[in-house]
Amino acid sequence: MRIISTSEVETLRLGEVIGRLLKGNEVICLVGELGAGKTTLVKGIAKGMGILEGYQVRSPTFTLVNEYPTQKGPLIHADLYRAKDIDLLEFAGKGVLVIEWAEGLDFCQCTIKIEFSQEGRILELFGCEELLKDHPYGKAC
Repeated sequence: MRIISTSEVETLRLGEVIGRLLKGNEVICLVGELGAGKTTLVKGIAKGMGILEGYQVRSPTFTLVNEYPTQKGPLIHADLYRAKDIDLLEFAGKGVLVIEWAEGLDFCQCTIKIEFSQEGRILELFGCEELLKDHPYGKAC
């Protein structure tokens, strides 16, 4: 499934739809260039999961892993941009694990590839198309 997001707000809302549909133990892998909108999507996922007041999603590029409490359990946000050899399997099943720069990982239940296009961003879902099947934001392509 491919969806075009024409703005940061649409990307946040698409993430929010995904977050609302998650059960709380998925592994979601994000793939895309620098600035493609991976962290923006995670911010939306956190909102959809009901991130607790006082917490704000930030890129884990330097911390490598950030954890946020949500109404659906922990959201574990990891980034492999600077360190490709971290064993993230220890986090699987302890909440929703979202991994940025996840190229080549073999334990992803859902992979979302984000690419630049003339119309905005194209989000392509693999293994989890049902998460945005009935989305009200963006447009299918």
